[in-house]
Amino acid sequence: MDPVALRIFVYDEIVARGRPPALSDIAARFEITVPNARRALAELKIGKTILVDPQSGEIWMAGPFSAVETPYHVVSGSRTWWANCAWDMLGVVMIVNERTTIHTQCTDCAAPMTLTGDPSVEPNEKAVVHFLVPARRWYEDIGFT
Repeated sequence: MDPVALRIFVYDEIVARGRPPALSDIAARFEITVPNARRALAELKIGKTILVDPQSGEIWMAGPFSAVETPYHVVSGSRTWWANCAWDMLGVVMIVNERTTIHTQCTDCAAPMTLTGDPSVEPNEKAVVHFLVPARRWYEDIGFT
């Protein structure tokens, strides 16, 4: 299977549907078996961008998108996405390339926050992103980070 075609399919599906394709979707799209789809995802060598759940083999995250609900919810019209972290929620805005509303909360006091994301406008928010883990250690435990 062509890894470039697989990556493009994964990201196209996420942007269009708000979630990554299931193994069965990948199998149907590329006319392969589900075990072969699982193997193809596991063999993707693109750094740490697409990560699979070690048990199910399904996509867990395809940076900056999360396959599971997180505190970083990005919405545009009827479409919705989950980001892995505050940094990634800004990446979602840039990838979907449209005006979005971001729903999150302050990690210090848990106060709800609503931000506007617009890839064509410089951010004017006074919010601060705080990283608990130094960037050089993010992938030691990416789930925690």
